[in-house]
Amino acid sequence: MIDLVTSLVGGVFGLGGAYFGWWLSRRQQRADAAQAEREQQLAQVQQLVLAVSELLAARKIHHAQWMSVAARLGVAGMAAIEFWSAFRARKGTWEAAAAALAPSARVVDEWGRSSAREAAALAPYMAKVAAAGLPLGMSDNPALATAAQQLMDACLEDQGDQALEDGVKALRAVLYGPAQDSDASLAG
Repeated sequence: MIDLVTSLVGGVFGLGGAYFGWWLSRRQQRADAAQAEREQQLAQVQQLVLAVSELLAARKIHHAQWMSVAARLGVAGMAAIEFWSAFRARKGTWEAAAAALAPSARVVDEWGRSSAREAAALAPYMAKVAAAGLPLGMSDNPALATAAQQLMDACLEDQGDQALEDGVKALRAVLYGPAQDSDASLAG
């Protein structure tokens, strides 16, 4: 009888130990999966922020080269030089003025075409932002999806620096918690 009781107690402890081992294993697997998912989300956020930075740099270069006041004044100056050169070469008559409009119009037209061509060169940067943000925007975490969408919209719709900063802050808040205000900690 004692052998039977000893066997039963040993079996219960064995089953308990096996269950406890299984439970610890499952717990570790869940922790590993959660850690892997967090690392993947961090990598995706880094890709999105990098893509946003690349688009912003390309957009600023495009703006400076084609859309700035200095660029527009340069085109106006070149058009005026073309007009004046053609006008003076034809002895300054009314007919010469009409004929001189053609070269200056070509300067303005070429600038417009080149500007549009260069603006189209921004499309791959925009596609990279969309591709980097898409997995985050489809996240099971609604706060992460909303923050990623906010940053993508701010970037792709060129909503300005403050909207971009707010989008990055929202992503950081989801991943790391709300940012502590350094002024509040100094005042307290």
